[in-house]
Amino acid sequence: MRRVRSIYAEHYIKRSHRAKFTPRVNRPWRPRVIAWAGPGAFMRDRWYERDGWYKARIQKPEVVPRLHIIDPDRIVDTFEEATRVVKPKEINIGFKRTSKTPTIARDEAALEIAAHKRTLEVDLSQLSFDQLSIYDHFNIFEDLFVPGVYFNTTQKVAVRYGSESVARGNLISSTSIAKEAPEVEIEALGTDAYNTLLMVNLDGDAYTPEAENEFDKTQILHWFVGNIPDGAKVDSGETVVPYLPPTPYKGTGYHRVAFLLLRHKEKIDFSSNKITSLSLADRIFRVNRFAKQHESTLTPTAVSFAQFRWDESVDETLHAIGSKSPRFFYEWNEPLKPEQKEYPAKPMPFNLYLDMYRPPEVVQREMFSKKLERLVHDGKCEPAPYPDMFYAENRKKLPNWQHKELIKENTGAGKYASLYLKSGFVNAVEQASDEKKKETAV
Repeated sequence: MRRVRSIYAEHYIKRSHRAKFTPRVNRPWRPRVIAWAGPGAFMRDRWYERDGWYKARIQKPEVVPRLHIIDPDRIVDTFEEATRVVKPKEINIGFKRTSKTPTIARDEAALEIAAHKRTLEVDLSQLSFDQLSIYDHFNIFEDLFVPGVYFNTTQKVAVRYGSESVARGNLISSTSIAKEAPEVEIEALGTDAYNTLLMVNLDGDAYTPEAENEFDKTQILHWFVGNIPDGAKVDSGETVVPYLPPTPYKGTGYHRVAFLLLRHKEKIDFSSNKITSLSLADRIFRVNRFAKQHESTLTPTAVSFAQFRWDESVDETLHAIGSKSPRFFYEWNEPLKPEQKEYPAKPMPFNLYLDMYRPPEVVQREMFSKKLERLVHDGKCEPAPYPDMFYAENRKKLPNWQHKELIKENTGAGKYASLYLKSGFVNAVEQASDEKKKETAV
């Protein structure tokens, strides 16, 4: 046997007795690399797979769905790829923006001193704003008209709900302040022309199926005032469609409510667009078709929008117009489960691992049997006042997994939530939301 010199032989330590060579040990010969294919190589079903993997007695690697694989190269395009894409030619459907050169005399030295002392105040209303970037971000032009069109703001319009104004995608704190029609101020251009104001909800149509044609999108028309004289108030115009507050349904998130201002030289007959009903189904509107119908006379000059979300006032509005208040919940996809194995690679409690592969109807039947058993013996089925009243004793007496299952059963967590569902509810999330808000969808 070869004797290998010890790596510590060159180092001398006082009063130490070190061997200069490794000791001789007679060990039986064994392979340097041990290949273990796992218990699956000896299972019966392995002998029925006559392919390349069968010869090596090695299990085939598990095929992971594509959605679990994140390739950074496919998420973000390179600069060359981003600049190589030819964007569709955009069409300006509004008036041409006139560039003005400011002729205001100002003291540059005084402004510099005020900026240095941090006492300079800037009037934000006088600043120019790049409207196209924020409107493209929220797809305002695309959802109002068709893809590839835009227009510049050539006329100022101020929309205000009480103390909150509608600007460019700001969040309105409460929908309740929008019960009454907003205050609208339209800039006078000094010509004998007229303005038309539209208030539409871009995300409110729940009646029309999603159209495959991107050129025929629908909105909910909340307000339509036409033929407003230049420089006059909105009240002096013709109310084609009476005002209806925004009605974002619960569970649908934020709704974009846009105020579109259009300009025309002469009065237009909007009798074909007149709507007297307050029903949302009768207020389905298509801005693109409306603009196409009057494209020779109407020209958009301004648009502003805000975002509204559900609160209790929405239900009051829907009930007042004789409509129900629907509720929307997110429908989750079934969780992806890895292939069940006798010895999984990732350690996991056996009860949770086995419950993962049990049929849902079997679990529901088991929970229903537990609920019937409680109703027969106790006359009621309610969650325990405490997770575990005898925690110290059960912690010592019961296995860890069984003790955790007991706490889940007492609190109604996980699969045990169905034990304490009230009549009329099929979802624990829906019942919890109902108890939290103390409301019922009617």
